[in-house]
Amino acid sequence: MLTVALLYNLLPLLLMISIIIFTRHKLLPIGLMALVYVIAFGITYFRLTSKNLLSIIWGNLVYGIIYTVIIYFLLNFTKEERPRQKLIFKTASIAIGVLAIVSAGGFLHSFLSVKPTWNSINKVYSKSNEAPTFKRGETPIALAPKTVINRVRKASSDIPHSQYYSISNQVQAQFFKNKPVYVVPVEYSGFWQMTKAGSIPGYFIIDATRQNATPHFVKRPYRYATSAYFNKDAARQIYRHSTSWLDLGSPQLEIDNAGKPYWVQTLYKSEFLSHRVNYKKLHVAVMNAQSGAVKIYSIKNMPKFIDEGITTAIANKLNTDFGKYKYGFWNFSKTGVMKPTGNGVEDGVTSVFNQNGTISYFTDFTTDKTGSDSALGYSMINARTGKLTFYRANNIMDSDGAKNNANQDYKAQQWKANMPILYNVNSRPTWVMTILDSTSAIRGYYYLDAADQSVYGTGSTPTSAIDAFRQALVNSGAKIGNTDKATLKNIKGIVDRVAVVSNQNKVMFTLKNSNTIYTVNTSDYDFANLMRPNDKVSFKANIVEKKSIGNVADFKDDNLR
Repeated sequence: MLTVALLYNLLPLLLMISIIIFTRHKLLPIGLMALVYVIAFGITYFRLTSKNLLSIIWGNLVYGIIYTVIIYFLLNFTKEERPRQKLIFKTASIAIGVLAIVSAGGFLHSFLSVKPTWNSINKVYSKSNEAPTFKRGETPIALAPKTVINRVRKASSDIPHSQYYSISNQVQAQFFKNKPVYVVPVEYSGFWQMTKAGSIPGYFIIDATRQNATPHFVKRPYRYATSAYFNKDAARQIYRHSTSWLDLGSPQLEIDNAGKPYWVQTLYKSEFLSHRVNYKKLHVAVMNAQSGAVKIYSIKNMPKFIDEGITTAIANKLNTDFGKYKYGFWNFSKTGVMKPTGNGVEDGVTSVFNQNGTISYFTDFTTDKTGSDSALGYSMINARTGKLTFYRANNIMDSDGAKNNANQDYKAQQWKANMPILYNVNSRPTWVMTILDSTSAIRGYYYLDAADQSVYGTGSTPTSAIDAFRQALVNSGAKIGNTDKATLKNIKGIVDRVAVVSNQNKVMFTLKNSNTIYTVNTSDYDFANLMRPNDKVSFKANIVEKKSIGNVADFKDDNLR
């Protein structure tokens, strides 16, 4: 940081040396230089100023002007010194002018020449029907981060001397020992609490896919945190040990397979005399939260335990640059311009656990027109590699529209849809949402056909919700694909067993000589409540291959005629 502050003051330093050498003034130029340097160091230390070359040139321009103006009015030169005084300050004025031109040019270049940034994004395009599928019994995310924070705060009494600490709002998605979990850091409550506590006693971990999971406090003391002060601040420690690297966003806490905590931050080197990011050359700083040791890795060579080397902040910037700059800055017609909706939980993105043990960031895109609620597609960014896969979509609502539709069904309860993610359900683009109450407790799950808001299904569990949604698809006559190799069949038979599920408006039954469990919606076929064993029935059912389930339509019970 001493070096960074010095680099910001090269022009004042040269001006001071010139005055000392060529005039009788010594103490005042040195004293003023010391004051300006202390101010620059303080700003660098507390604000972690950019180490980008363009920023350093801009800093020299600002500090140079301040030093030149003040020293000009403070010093009195003798008649013999005035020719040298004029030369010194004329040279300083020329240097300031050159720095101003270079700074202005660099800022304009950064602002206007954005196509190389778009070109540096590792991206592929795909069709929406090739997007990840969501099948019965699978739960990409059962707990919304808001719910996680709420549960962790209730469990904060497990922390020794809990009055010194607070629960972070950061919820870190990670695979720990091959299981999807959330990691929640514990933070200092303030400066005086930090001095009393000495260190943070540990962090919380919670199963990410179990609906009734409870957080577990892990005793792993660490001294470096984003809430710490001075040299124990995680961001400052990484800044001090990454001399030529620039950061994107705040550090995130991850744990290795032994449970040891590390702070992870994405770094980059900007283009020459520019603030442009080259996404092909991203690196990752990994800091041991216990010792403060920092190591820098390329994205390809970072430790295996890191699941989100691309932090949420840079994922959000990736989405913004991808949607905005395909045709460069001079795209006044806004051809191909898209904007991410920003409906994510953190930094505009939602972390999604994939079946292959990786994590992706989900974001949907809409047009930049005010009031538009149609989605143009959505992206999945691999949180480890930064690869962006964009899935094109037509005639579907965006996440704002999906949440608004779901919220209409819960006006009386004042529950809200949270964390919308778009999946394929039977090859239909479907918004999958978690319903939370005012305390962030889970009240259910909501599946909404992205192309037809009248087709939806709800349930207290992901499985019951997807069953209800499939039933709604069958009832609507929607054209469905074979995501789960489902087939619509005409079926006749004799009822074997019946179960009425009154609180979910459905009846489940089996036929003799069949292991398939059929579900009929009594809101559409109310007489199904009267069905009994040995009744002769006929219906259409969407049979899911290799699964004992079938959703019923066109239901008839011959014994009730």
